[in-house]
Amino acid sequence: MNTTLIRPFVLDGFLMPYQEQAHTQSVELPGFMLWWACGSGKTLAALLWAAGGPPGQKVVIVTRAPTKRQWQREAQQYTLLRPEVLTGTTPYEPTSDVVILSWATLQGWGDYLLRWARGRPLSVIWDEIHKGKSWKRKERLVARDGSRYYTWLDNRAAAAAKLAHGATRRLGLTATPVRNRRSDLWAQLDLVFPKLFGTNWDFIHQYCDARPGEYGGIDASGVSNCTELKNKLRPITHVVTREEMSRHLPPKRRQLVYLNKTDQSRPAGFKQAMKQAAKKGANALFEMQLLEAASRKRTWIADTVRDAVENGQKVTVLTGRRKDCEALAKMIRTRLKKHPVWSGHGGDSTVERDKMVKAYAETEDPCAFIGTTDAFGEAVDGLQNTDLAVFGLLPWTPGQVIQAEGRFSRHGSKRRVTIMYTVAEGTVDEHVADLLLEKLEQVVMTLDDEESEGIASTLAGAEDEESIVASILRMME
Repeated sequence: MNTTLIRPFVLDGFLMPYQEQAHTQSVELPGFMLWWACGSGKTLAALLWAAGGPPGQKVVIVTRAPTKRQWQREAQQYTLLRPEVLTGTTPYEPTSDVVILSWATLQGWGDYLLRWARGRPLSVIWDEIHKGKSWKRKERLVARDGSRYYTWLDNRAAAAAKLAHGATRRLGLTATPVRNRRSDLWAQLDLVFPKLFGTNWDFIHQYCDARPGEYGGIDASGVSNCTELKNKLRPITHVVTREEMSRHLPPKRRQLVYLNKTDQSRPAGFKQAMKQAAKKGANALFEMQLLEAASRKRTWIADTVRDAVENGQKVTVLTGRRKDCEALAKMIRTRLKKHPVWSGHGGDSTVERDKMVKAYAETEDPCAFIGTTDAFGEAVDGLQNTDLAVFGLLPWTPGQVIQAEGRFSRHGSKRRVTIMYTVAEGTVDEHVADLLLEKLEQVVMTLDDEESEGIASTLAGAEDEESIVASILRMME
């Protein structure tokens, strides 16, 4: 195991047993798949796999656009890798031997990255590899002499396949390798193990009981030769279920996610509102800036909620203002038409809010709850059985944070929750975060210690809301 690019603390009892096992099993292989539940630490495992590659290698990490910066931050935290995030679809010369780009821009970068890595070992990490499940990479053409030949299509699937064929090592990550049908597996497997499973035609006839469709074409919705496929997959995949993950992870984890400007939504309708708020004074302008910052995170939060729920999780989102709560709920409902979604704020009666919390608490199936911190962040019992809690807007005071976190980690909790704080870079969010986060970390670290809880509560009340706002306004001047 090459440890020269891995920070020492990671190797000193930091890894979960399944992370150590997967690393030992995968690091020397040319291809491997991690089929791990959401929140199980796939990113760290993949970074260690990358750091354990051959000397002089180049590394390409393909992920979802909103998580590029998260990969970059974790690489810097756990390894000595210094990845560069690639932007846009027009290639340019990277300054690092490790690059991160999104699935959305892969089509523009694919051929260039092959030239960039030429003559050097190339390791490729396919994060959320189910996004590469399309098998339509080539088209069949007829030559003048009547012979048939194939040529690459100009699409993302073709770009991914060519990059995979040119790589030395490949690692695929996903929590949901089969979202719909088994035939979705072939393209993913071929990105990690080129040609090992034959062509798509070979795969669907061998393992998907392919047969002529009732209305023409091929029906590949079935399954066949299950034992053979399982035996073939066993040595090249590592599976971590939510149950396995839960046995090793702490009951509560925190994650801070900074959204780069390129990952933010474009705010709409705020220009005039900002002018009007400015006329009313600094506090009114600050309030409008908070709402504008929250709007920039909606698409990312909605997509994150969709992915988590579709992966079997219960998700709660707490935000700061009613308008943002309503807009988020509308956006999430359009993404989760097959799953329950509840939403509420201070404009709803206490009876209505109690009913929706009770319904959420009694639901064991994947679902989402969206509310405001003022309405649901204190003295509410029923949100504790949550897998992922997302804060769309940082509460202003440490006291609010402590109370809100207490909704998710309390007596009767059956799930190990990840609490995610989102910050939009370049907005008022950063000023709130700068003021609160250091103090918040010092406070919340004591919450699992009953003897220290009283001290933490005292510290949380040391500053009132008016002084917090005044401090933030001074920072913004």
